[in-house]
Amino acid sequence: AQLEYTVIKPILEKKLNSADRPSWQEIAPESPATKRYWALWVFLHLKDGVRYCRWESYNGSSCRWQLILPKSRIPEVLRETHDSASGRHFGVMKTLSKTRERFYWDRLRADVEKWCRECHACEPRKGPKTRTKGRLQPYNVGAPFERMGLDILGPSPVTTEGNRYVLVLMDYFTKWPEAIPIPDQEASTVAEELVRSWISYYGVLMILHSD
Repeated sequence: AQLEYTVIKPILEKKLNSADRPSWQEIAPESPATKRYWALWVFLHLKDGVRYCRWESYNGSSCRWQLILPKSRIPEVLRETHDSASGRHFGVMKTLSKTRERFYWDRLRADVEKWCRECHACEPRKGPKTRTKGRLQPYNVGAPFERMGLDILGPSPVTTEGNRYVLVLMDYFTKWPEAIPIPDQEASTVAEELVRSWISYYGVLMILHSD
């Protein structure tokens, strides 16, 4: 079955005939996937007539044999590692880890990601692909200073008076703006300037809008 896997077939045939890795000139006409298997030449081994890829941890403390899977068997394996009762429809990373414990094939990660992404059973748990946004609604005001908007601009270079921010106020009805320099964004500073520069002149507002 492995020899039927056309991507790795040239590599397997050369492995059966020689222990020496073929030169790049010999492998250059092959597909990109075949070249990736060529790069793994030293990790490919024959055990009981079956080809495996030997995986080692970074520090060499552990090793496992991954069966090189023909393309036709990939769906069967992914159904077992993701869809089955033991797979439990885990996410990409857990499914990937479970699959790599026993199997290897070219572009394994991409196939696992695609399988998990297109899994119908997982779809309800993923939530909507796009967030639903509420419709914008106009806010009607009927008198000056009924509703005020407040925001802070900055930080900017420090002025000679020690200010780095600008407290911006605007009346929703008249569109009258005020820009007040302040040294910081502390709540006490903003409240003090709001009272001193606006309320003391125009009176108490009904609604203050700020993010």
